[in-house]
Order: sequence, then structure tokens, then C-alpha cells
Amino acid sequence: MITDILMRRPGLGLIELGELTGLHDNTLRDHLKVLSAEGVVRSETERRAGRGRPRLVYFTVNAATENEIAQDRVDDAKRRGDLLRRVMPTEPVDLDADALHQLDALYEHLDAVGLTPELDEAGLSVKMTPCPFHKLIAEHPETICNVHEGLVRDVLLRAGGPVEVDQLLPFVTPHACILRLRLASDE
Repeated sequence: MITDILMRRPGLGLIELGELTGLHDNTLRDHLKVLSAEGVVRSETERRAGRGRPRLVYFTVNAATENEIAQDRVDDAKRRGDLLRRVMPTEPVDLDADALHQLDALYEHLDAVGLTPELDEAGLSVKMTPCPFHKLIAEHPETICNVHEGLVRDVLLRAGGPVEVDQLLPFVTPHACILRLRLASDE
């Protein structure tokens, strides 16, 4: 929802975003912090001629071209995944290297945001617990889950390969969500 608004109206500040989303300033700051850390949005200090403290305004990042931070994170995850598979061999799965790299990047992303992922490579699913945003879900379930799903889609796209989101099943238990994935050819 936040990224949709910023795509349509780039350069909005916190107050305008709060009015359009209905989110409290602190909740919105938390979301913007995560989106910025993941390279989905960027902020700039507004240039103004008058007095007073300049505000931050927000813009979406073109995932395909602008996001070096996110791309570096994905490339590092791919290298670590390859290293781990060489050092600690596991049961082989019927996935090509690109798909495995996508899963490596996805795992590291989910782990970094505190979702403690349990990855089932063969079944192409991820159990995520606990959701650090569980308390906010009651207020804005569609926002939280849409942000997570959008971030996951961005990680998979950036990593490049056939794996894509099939379905996000929020709260299959009180504190766990399931992310179902699929190979692009499985449509």
C-alpha cells in the first residue's frame, strides 16, 4: 500500500503518507525503515528556501536498476548458499542453480527481518515464525502482509530464476505464516 501510493505520488512526506494510509506516524516510520533497508523506497531531504527543518520525502526505487544495496545482499546470499552446499552437502533437490540461489536470497532476507524461516526446498514452501509485526496485524492486516509479500517478490526477482510467489497464507497458526512458492513453468 505504501509503495503503491509512492509510485503514484512520489515525494510525499510522513504526514501525507499517514493521511493516505491511515497508519500512525510511528507505525509508518517502522514500515518506511524496513522498506528503506530493503531498498524498496528511498528518502531525500526536501530542499526548501524558507526557514524550518527540512522534512524527509519518500520515493520508490526502481528495483531493476537503482537498488545496489539489495543486489549486493542477494549476491552475497548466493555465494554463501553455494559455500554451504559445498561444505555441508544435503539431500539433492530437483532445482537448478538459479532456483537454489533465489531460495538462498529469500532465506537470508526472511531471517534478517526476524521471521525465522523454515525452508522446505523440495516442497517450495517457507514457514515463518514469529511475525515481529503480529500486534500490528489486528489494525492493518492487508498492509503488513502485502509489504512482506512485495519484499519477497522483489528478492526473488532480483535473485533471478524460476521461483515465484504462489500464495502467502497469513497466520496458519497464531504466530506462523506459510509462504508457498512455485516454479514459473508450473503455472
